[in-house]
Amino acid sequence: MKFSVIGWTSYEDEKFPAHCEDYDAVDGAVAEAIRAGGFRFGGDTHQNGDTCTPVLSDGTRAQFSFREWGYVMAEALSLYDESGPDYMAWYMDIERTLLGGEKLVLPPAGVDESRIRPREELAETFPFSVSPAAFDAVASGKKTVEFCARENGLERVCRDDFLLYECGEKRCRVRVTSVEHFPSFAALFGGEDDGEELRRRKNLVRRALYEGCDAPALRCELAEKYPNGEKELYSVAAFTFARADEEEA
Repeated sequence: MKFSVIGWTSYEDEKFPAHCEDYDAVDGAVAEAIRAGGFRFGGDTHQNGDTCTPVLSDGTRAQFSFREWGYVMAEALSLYDESGPDYMAWYMDIERTLLGGEKLVLPPAGVDESRIRPREELAETFPFSVSPAAFDAVASGKKTVEFCARENGLERVCRDDFLLYECGEKRCRVRVTSVEHFPSFAALFGGEDDGEELRRRKNLVRRALYEGCDAPALRCELAEKYPNGEKELYSVAAFTFARADEEEA
C-alpha cells in the first residue's frame, strides 16, 4: 500500500479518522516525509504539538506512542544502536532542547485535502515466482499464501494489495485479505502449551502451502529459502492470507 503524507494536524483532530492498520507502510510513508521536510521532534511533541501528527493520502491521521514515534524518527534519520533503531534518541525531545540546546524543526500547518484518494487507488501489486505446485494451490483457491513480508521490497504489503504469482507463462493475481505477523517461529509454533491459541497457529500452517509438514521440517524448508539464518527468520516471519480473484493463462 503506497501511502504518502499530505499534511500535518494535531493528535486529536477528529476531522481525519485515526489510521488503525498497515503499520509498516504507514511508518515508511511518515519516515519519508520526515526526511523530505528535515523535521526534528520527539514523541511528546508529536502528541502535543498543533502540527505534528501526519495525515495520510487516504485521509486518516497516523498516531504513534512516544516509543513508536522514536522508532520512526530513528529510521528516518538512520539512528541505530547495537539492537536496531535507537528509538530513545527521539522518544521525547525535552532533554534535547533543554540540555543540548537543539532546535526542533516542526511541520507547517495544513492538509492538502485534494490529495485524498480511495484506498483502492493506493493499492500496489507485488510480483514473485513460485513452483508449479504452489501456483496450482493458490490459483485453485485451495490454499492460502505464505511469504516473507519484509524481503525483496515486500515490506509495504497490506490488506487490499495484490500479489502476482508467476510460474512460467502462467499468472495468478490474488488480493490480500489480511496479514498476520509473528515475531518468531517460536511464537508461531508455540511451546508446551497446547491451548486454543496454539491450535489456531497450527491451523494457520496447515492452511498454508505446507500441508503435512511438521514444525521442524517447515523450519528447515524456510531456512533454505531464507539463508541468512535464524536471526533473519525471527525478524521477518509472516503469513499473509489471500483469495484468488483472477487468473491469466
